[in-house]
Formats: sequence, C-alpha cells, structure tokens
Amino acid sequence: MKITSSYKFLFISILTVCLISCSNNDSNNNESTKPKEETKSTEQKDKGRSEFKTLKKNVLSSPTNTNELIQYPAGAFAGNTIALLPEEEKKEVYKKLDKMPKITDNATNKEKDLYWNNLLSLFHEDYIDPQSVLEKWKMESFGSPEIDDPRFKFKENLNVEIVLDASGSMNGKIGGKTKMELAKESISEFASSLPEGANVALRVYGHKGSGSDQDKELSCESSDIVYNMQNYDESNFKESLNKFNPSGWTPITLALNKAKEDMAKFNGDQNTNIIFLVSDGINTCGGDPVQVAKSLADSNIKPIVNVIGFDVDAKGQEQLKNVANASAGIYANVNNQGELVKQFESAKEIAEKWDQWKKDAISNLDSIKVDRYFMTLEFSNDWSSKEEQQSANLIDAINYLYRDKKVISKEVNDYFHSKRDEQKDLTGKSQDEVVEYLESINDKTYDEMKKSIEEKYKQK
Repeated sequence: MKITSSYKFLFISILTVCLISCSNNDSNNNESTKPKEETKSTEQKDKGRSEFKTLKKNVLSSPTNTNELIQYPAGAFAGNTIALLPEEEKKEVYKKLDKMPKITDNATNKEKDLYWNNLLSLFHEDYIDPQSVLEKWKMESFGSPEIDDPRFKFKENLNVEIVLDASGSMNGKIGGKTKMELAKESISEFASSLPEGANVALRVYGHKGSGSDQDKELSCESSDIVYNMQNYDESNFKESLNKFNPSGWTPITLALNKAKEDMAKFNGDQNTNIIFLVSDGINTCGGDPVQVAKSLADSNIKPIVNVIGFDVDAKGQEQLKNVANASAGIYANVNNQGELVKQFESAKEIAEKWDQWKKDAISNLDSIKVDRYFMTLEFSNDWSSKEEQQSANLIDAINYLYRDKKVISKEVNDYFHSKRDEQKDLTGKSQDEVVEYLESINDKTYDEMKKSIEEKYKQK
C-alpha cells in the first residue's frame, strides 16, 4: 500500500514522541536511582567521620626534631612496658585501645595522622631534657668554687624538709603498692642515709577529710609537720610516717607557705636549705603555688627547691614545672619507686659532700668532670631505655588493633609501623646529638654551660 505524505508525517510524529518519552523515562529512572547511591555513599562517609569524633582533635603532632621531642608530654602509659604489666594494669591499657575507632584504606592521610597522633600520645615517653642534666651537674658540683649561686656553697648547717602529698590520689597503685607506700619507703631510706649533724623535717598535706566536695574545706586547710626539723632519729621518724594516710584534696599552695614558715629561722647565709616537694597531681585548692614558690626564691632562706612529679599527667607536670622554675629550682618527673629514690639521692650526695667539707675534704674539678661524663652516660642510657620501651609499646598497641580487634586495615597497619620507625630514628639521632653536645661543653664553667644549653635547647 502506498503511504501518502500526510500518513508519513503522522507516523514520524508518533515515533518522535515515543522516542522522547522513552528517553525521559530512562533519564528519570537514572536520576531516581543515582541519588540513592550517592546518598548511601554520603551516609557511609558521614558515618566514618562520626567514628573519628572519638579521637582528640587537638592532640599534638608527632615530634619532628629534638626540641619537639624533649617538650612532648609523657603519655598516660609512659614508664611501663605493656607486656610486663600485671594483668589488671594490662587490661586498663587495652580498655583504652578498645575505644579507638575503625580505620580503613579509604581514610585520608590527614585521618591516618590524626589516628597515629592519638596513639602516640598514649605511649610517648618522658625524655630527659638537657636542662635537667645541667641541673644535676650543678647539684653534683655543690661546693665547687666555679658555682656562683650562693645556695650551692658550703654552709655551717644542712637542713632538708620533705613536703609530701597525702591526697587521696596517692592511694593509686604502681606495681602492686600504693604511691604513698612507695613514697614512705623512699623517704625513710633517704632520711636514714643523712650524715650525722644534718637535719631533716617531714611535712604532709591533703591528709584530712576526703575527696568529696563536703570535705574540701577541711582537706584544703590540712598541712601538718609530722617530724620537726632535727637530726634523724629512726624510731621517731618511722613513727611519724605512720601518723597519716592519703585521703583528701591537694593544697600545694598551703603546704609551700607552711614550709616557708618552717624554715624561716634558717637563714641562707649560714644554712644550706633544701626543700623537696613531692606531688602526684595539680593543686586542687585555692591560691597560686607558683607565686609562693617565687617568694621562696626571694626569701632569706635561699632554698634549693626540688619538685618531684610522682606519676603525674601532662597538666600536673606543667604546673609543677612552673613551681620549680619560679623557685629557681629543679623539676623531675618520676613514674616508679626507683626513679623517686634517684631524686632523693641528689640531696644525699650533697649531704655527703657537706659532711666531707666539714671534715676539710677538698673536691677537685677533674673529679667533677668525670662525674659529669658518667651523668651524660646515664642520660644516654635513659633515653635508650625509654626509646625501646616506647617502641615496644607502640608495636604491641598497633598489633592489638590490627590482629586482635581488627579495627585497622593491613595498609593502615603498615603505615603506623612506618611512623613508629620514624619516631625511633628521630629519638636515636636526637640522643646522639644531645650527648655529643653535652660532652662538648663539659670543660666549660657552669654559667657558660647554662647559657649554651639555654640557647641551643630553648625551653617553652
């Protein structure tokens, strides 16, 4: 049949409409399915981001040079090797790791680094800074004619006052014993080692009431001297250690003020005065301990102030360091009894030198330089030990997250191990750098060394 032009036109029109309609339907179908896929993908991304909200956003980045390494605060689990911890303490570490979110190969480098920085912040060790080595040299050089500081010259009398934190947190345990038990043992050992003629006193604070709000006023007003400044008497001193137990808040300001009153009659011109402040946390009562510390430095007592942070967190370390700096004193952070004993030994060495001086013994500078060499070696060994401990803990933590919890992928696992290797290399290089530098300035006078170290390793 012959199709007329009008029929042909009608047929083409119908075909065109059909094609357009089909095309629109396909387009609509694609658009209706596409948003669902995009929505699903977006939801997954959002879910991933929400999981990362459990990580601290303001955590410090990994240190990249010696100064950053020195200033990086000790982590919550510093000072211990996970594999060697008692089961209960090991569980606490893994409980913290259980809170770490899942991270896959799709994570950005920024997310991986944030995750790594959070992990490192838990296990980073407290590396001794060169400034503290210098202070140990100063303590070692006590009585040397090269030291201009009048506090470090020999005097007729030696007086040591220990100001001990007896707040409730001292009930916390380290290796099966409470921090208070460890502190009492260390203090008892130190006091018994003092030479005849040296005086010792013991003051405690925060030992009344409890940690509750209703007892805060009572606790914040508690600071008693339990052993008055006198020669060491074994039975009386041990009895004084049994007069208190840890219980309340932490009135550091009050305790320092009281210590200042205790020693007011011991003029620095005739007395070598040493104060040990031992605390396991930040001041939780009124007043400003830093201001009191400054007034101690400006007083006629002229004390050598040793501030010991016993298993202290980063915030507590910062305040205690400020107290030490304000008193022109020395700060040390310790995580176990052995390290605590070492800090008391510095005063014991002063006492022995003082005793020798009283007997007309003379120190010579050559022996001081040898002592400095061994202290530099001790510094190097300390860094090595901490680096090995930190590295082992990070390997343990990464493997736990990868193999046991399966929250990090193989690629992320490899990335974290490479980051650990970077930290290991940095610590080794920094250690060599600092040791070489300390050895190079051994022949200088104390004041020259102090200036040199302050310029090279500026303290923030």
